[in-house]
This record gives sequence, structure tokens and C-alpha cells, in this order.
Amino acid sequence: MKCITSPALENVEIAMYVDGEADEAVIAHIQQCPFCSERARQWTLLQNSLRKQSYRVHCPTPMELGDYHLGYLSAAQGLIVSQHLHECLHCGREVAVLKKFLDSLAPETGLLGAVKVLIARLIGGPGDLASARGALRGGGKEPLTFKANGNVIVLDIQTVNEGKVSIFGQVAADDQDQWTGALVELRKDDQLQASTEVDDLGSFQYANVIPGGQELRILSQAGYVVVVLGF
Repeated sequence: MKCITSPALENVEIAMYVDGEADEAVIAHIQQCPFCSERARQWTLLQNSLRKQSYRVHCPTPMELGDYHLGYLSAAQGLIVSQHLHECLHCGREVAVLKKFLDSLAPETGLLGAVKVLIARLIGGPGDLASARGALRGGGKEPLTFKANGNVIVLDIQTVNEGKVSIFGQVAADDQDQWTGALVELRKDDQLQASTEVDDLGSFQYANVIPGGQELRILSQAGYVVVVLGF
């Protein structure tokens, strides 16, 4: 396939078209030329891929947000995180959830200062978040992958009978042993729905789960809690 004119459009003209900044001549050309239309499509895919790779790249890690909330950061580090929270809705929500979780945990355990809570993040961009919300309604086809520092949680959600779903989970970490035997709680509206444990292969499972707004808490033997929100 070749361009319908010679010379073909320059790469910068294709990029301007994708960014919505091209002039009318370039727009008309791409609409008529299959070759340049395909170039524009490929450029769009590349741009989307780059955006996904940079999504939340400047956000503090879940561990840093936890240390900020507990007052463990230095004054300089705390100021940086505080300024970031004023600008980032995602991190602000994570800190709010973290505070709510620790407030509910402290009266029961007395471990407020000892527990390290990590809010797991779905790997990818906003489009993947939409997929995550659909998954527990029975619409998900591919596993969801979450990450909290060096810990990776994969959830494979499959529709079963009567509109319910089964959740097959896998925990992978550099220190895998600390997650063996970890308690896994499935909660909805802060109410415990079911609990299980991570086996020696890092796996866990729930059957016949009612879809909608679930939260997963994984409590390791080493005092870490990974929270997977709103999947």
C-alpha cells in the first residue's frame, strides 16, 4: 500500500493530526488515503501505549503514602507528598481509604503503628479501570493485575450460575514465604463476606460471589496488609 500522493505526509503531520492540530488539507488527505489513515491509526495506538506506561509514574508508592499518613516521613518528604495530594485525586482517595481502614483496624488489634497498609493499584490506565469495574459484574474476560510495591496480585473473575462469580487469586512477591498462610478477606461496604488463606503456591479462591463493589484485604504474616479496592 502506498500514499495516494507523492511525497507522502511527514511524520510530524501525522502526529499533529492525531493530536487534533492538523490543518484542513492534512485532515482531508488522511480521510481519503488508506495508507496515511493506517499510519495515523498506528500512531494513535503508540500514543495510547506510552500514556499507559506513564500512568501515575510520578505518584508516591503505596508504601510512601502509608508512611506519610502515619507520620514516618521526614519533613521534606512529607511536604512533597502533601503537595502532591493537593493535585492528585487518585492518591488523595488512597490516603482517605487508608485512614478509614486503619481507624477501623486499630480498636480491634492495637496495631495502628505496626501494620503497613498498601493500596494495590491496577496496572494500566483509566481504560483498564473501566474493565475492572465490569469484571465483577461478570463482564471480565482477562485477569486483572494489581501491584502494591513489589507485590503483584492477579484476579481471574469468572461468571458462574445465577449471575454470581468465582474469584481465582494469585499473589506473587519477592519474599513469597511471607504471604503463605496470609488471611484473605473479601469485604463489601466494610462488611466481611468471606475469608480464606493463601496457599503455599500463592493461590486463593472464592466461589459464588455476588458481584458489585468488592474489596479484598490480604494480611501477611509479616504485618503487611494489601488492599484491593472497588474491583
